[in-house]
Amino acid sequence: MKKAAAVLLVLAVVLAGAAFWAYESLDVLVKLALEHYGPQVTGADVKVGEVRLSLRDGTGNLAAVAIGNPPGFSSAQALRVQRVAFAVDPATIRAPLVHIREIAIEQPAIVYERGPKETNLDAIRRNIARYVKDAEEASGSGDKKPSGQDVRHRFVIDTVAIRGAKVTMTSPGLKGGGITFDLPDVVVRDIGKRAGGATASQAAQVVADTLVGAIAQKVLTNFELLRNGGVEGAMDALKGLLH
Repeated sequence: MKKAAAVLLVLAVVLAGAAFWAYESLDVLVKLALEHYGPQVTGADVKVGEVRLSLRDGTGNLAAVAIGNPPGFSSAQALRVQRVAFAVDPATIRAPLVHIREIAIEQPAIVYERGPKETNLDAIRRNIARYVKDAEEASGSGDKKPSGQDVRHRFVIDTVAIRGAKVTMTSPGLKGGGITFDLPDVVVRDIGKRAGGATASQAAQVVADTLVGAIAQKVLTNFELLRNGGVEGAMDALKGLLH
């Protein structure tokens, strides 16, 4: 009997320690969640070097974030960024509706690879849209399995800002080469505000749609500038990427 009581006491201590670790190590849990659920949403590997989150003031950052490419593309990564800063209302961090004041993605390196049918960014955007659709259908039917963790929390995001991005347009035929240009800052506001919150994948879809649209517009602008400037070699390279 004494042995059983001792075992229960040890088990209680272990469980209490685990609960304390989970509460104090929310940054570790966020990292694990991003790397586990990110590929389900994007259809590509997601790696996060480090997550730091202060429960006291709700500020934090992600370091060394990389999103790979879906199958069929030759580039190793679609996006690489050294730092993503964010600010969350600390009172809502563990609430069902999380209020994120800002997400700032600083100086990302984006690869825009043209494949036989679509670009890598279009493929990622399509994967996100599929995930959102499946999650919404599963939620409506009462089946929570396809959407997993995505529906447990909803988010209102005041601002997502992508600043100082550099985009490299490439194709498999260029074997890692391409044309690199600066992307004007992209800012998305009030995600989930009117709908009473958005799931993480819904928010990702809004940002992905806006980002791909901004890149496509810049590609067309560069094409026109090169055509008007008579730069034939660059024109040929761009034509290969656009068609």
